[in-house]
Amino acid sequence: YSHPAVYIMILPAMGVIAEIIPVFSRKPMFGYRAIALSSFGIALVAFLVWGHHMFVTGQSELANFVFSLLTMFVAVPTGVKVFSWVATMYKGSIRFNAPMLYAMGFIELFTIGGLTGVFLATLSINVHLTDTYFVIAHFHYVMVGGTIMGLLGGMHDWFPKVTGKMYNEVSARIAFIFVIIGFNLTFFPQFIAGAEGMPRRYWSYLPEFTLWNQLSTIGSWFLAAGFFYTAYYLIRDARKGPKSGDNPWEALTLEWQTPSPPPHENFKEIPIVETWPYD
Repeated sequence: YSHPAVYIMILPAMGVIAEIIPVFSRKPMFGYRAIALSSFGIALVAFLVWGHHMFVTGQSELANFVFSLLTMFVAVPTGVKVFSWVATMYKGSIRFNAPMLYAMGFIELFTIGGLTGVFLATLSINVHLTDTYFVIAHFHYVMVGGTIMGLLGGMHDWFPKVTGKMYNEVSARIAFIFVIIGFNLTFFPQFIAGAEGMPRRYWSYLPEFTLWNQLSTIGSWFLAAGFFYTAYYLIRDARKGPKSGDNPWEALTLEWQTPSPPPHENFKEIPIVETWPYD
């Protein structure tokens, strides 16, 4: 059950990132068709990898081998997306507004999460890492680092479209610094604690794991501060922020061709689309 559920949450975030990067790189999406097809590839393979949660449960060696292979295969369509996003940014005129910062944060955190997934997909290493805090860290880098970065990036990207107001860019960048530092400080030490053998699902831990848990606790304070500050200025600017205009990002996708906020039913007449996406 759980692995398809993970991708149910991460695929929309990937869609958001694919909308943000071309706009703030001032370039068309590199490999648009490959990115679109890779979403189907991820969705398909996601239904076939659930057995990697059961490597140490006594299932057959053949099943372990097949699920290990399938789990590593997820890296193919996922890698297509990451490399296409990076290629889109390459030699682009990048604008470091908050949506782009969160998109770049997504790539960083999701890549770390994906690479550590290869460790867990490797049978010999998985025996050591199963049910340790390494799994906790990997999961959060993929799911929280991925999904939340996509959510926050999308909230800032479409904030002017939804509200007709502009958020404060300085506040957004400060909040991003708190979120990215807080996230890495919270969860990266858990990789080390897990590799050293700290098990998950226990309320206490041995003294040798104290430093890593203290760092995670301090990081969680930074992360919470970033989230609360984001909520504060978005609510504030939705009420009192300056007017954004119809298309503050100079984006070319369809939703930005309407007033901000959009009128009822979005378009007064059905638009005619004559160009490739992001042209």
